[in-house]
Amino acid sequence: MYHPILQVYTEPHSKKEWATEDDLINLSNLIPIASHVKAIYNRDSFMRQFEQWFMKHHMGTFSHDSFILAPDARRNYFAGRFPEFRNNLKALDAVTESLYISDYNYMDNLLSELVSSFSDHRSCYVMESDNPPVPFDRFIRTATPGIPYHIGAVLEYHG
Repeated sequence: MYHPILQVYTEPHSKKEWATEDDLINLSNLIPIASHVKAIYNRDSFMRQFEQWFMKHHMGTFSHDSFILAPDARRNYFAGRFPEFRNNLKALDAVTESLYISDYNYMDNLLSELVSSFSDHRSCYVMESDNPPVPFDRFIRTATPGIPYHIGAVLEYHG
């Protein structure tokens, strides 16, 4: 399945400054599930879809190739996910020493579910300027509401 990688800047950049798939070839280990990275086939179509998603989820304002996160963007984006995270914490809290020592698969599954409920590593990634890509969940948690983010390159990875 293909997922997008958005490059964002806090100031507009010319297309010649945008990242290319060649820039990410040596960074494939930063998205552990990516088998390869390539330029998105139809950037305009993707941008329209992204804008529709952004507006539908009340993330902020969107104008052509830039967006501004609303103060409540994080709450809107993560709406409904906290109960799953809490349930996964409770399941982990119920682990006995015996399970911890002897049931690798069970423990690995519990830990994987906890991490996935905190940050989806199998979805969209964001590169701020030329920094390595991070999951969209991390970007939303660390991005500054109220400032413009200008979208540069739009790549995609297969994972």
